[in-house]
Amino acid sequence: MEESKWENLNLDCLVNIFGRRDVESLLLYVSLVCKQWHRATLNPFCWQKLVFPLDISSSRLASAFGAGDSVNISRLIKFVVDRSPGCCSKIVLASVTTIADLVYVSDVSPNLKTLVLPTDHSMLSDHGATISELIAKWKSLEVLESGKCSSMEKIIEQIGLYCKNFVGLSVAGAEIDHKVSVAIVSKHAGIKSLVLERISINTALLTLILGKCNELELLHVRNCTFTRFGFFDEEVDHYVSGIKDFQYQGNVTMPYDVLDLEDLRCLSEEVNAQESSEKS
Repeated sequence: MEESKWENLNLDCLVNIFGRRDVESLLLYVSLVCKQWHRATLNPFCWQKLVFPLDISSSRLASAFGAGDSVNISRLIKFVVDRSPGCCSKIVLASVTTIADLVYVSDVSPNLKTLVLPTDHSMLSDHGATISELIAKWKSLEVLESGKCSSMEKIIEQIGLYCKNFVGLSVAGAEIDHKVSVAIVSKHAGIKSLVLERISINTALLTLILGKCNELELLHVRNCTFTRFGFFDEEVDHYVSGIKDFQYQGNVTMPYDVLDLEDLRCLSEEVNAQESSEKS
């Protein structure tokens, strides 16, 4: 009986397997194995999930393609994105991504479902308004992961306006103020997944979010700073009891008041008024 060989696998099988690999693997290893594998990597469906190295400038990918500076890294990003015209469903961007790169991605990848923006990056703080405008191009967006952004409230509102299948939000290294909290609960009360990492938030606002987003199946709260009363009071404990995947790690509570219960009541009334206005 003749032994089966990897290079003789059906092209559709190869595409299915290679579509699970990251960008670096596809470009530097998979495509160089043999002609059949190289031919398979030319299929746009191999490039549905584009995961760039976070520190791309010092990666083997940048070295192999001579992309040691921002100009050549942008060219590399465009080269990869062009391999998946209209097919890309997920992009994890490198830490040196520019706003021009993101604009290009938005034009070539209108069917994006998952967007992971680099955290702790000046692009988010300097170009939040532009990012919010790009949301209108991603009507299929389901999950957004972001760091501290200058227009987070506007971005969340735009997602609620254009992205009807949105189910997951992850925010790292930011401050969740009352406006952002209201935007979350008024536009995304039905989200299934919420990840808060290294954020600062008043526990009254967290109570507001948990009270309104009652369809959560995943809630991860890691290394966050809470102000006012302790997180595990009876009310919050009641909210998280029904969440299937709940993680609470490395968080601290500051012992001073910023927002009292009267403020929380006013916020709830504000959210209810917005919901009534939208329904009418």
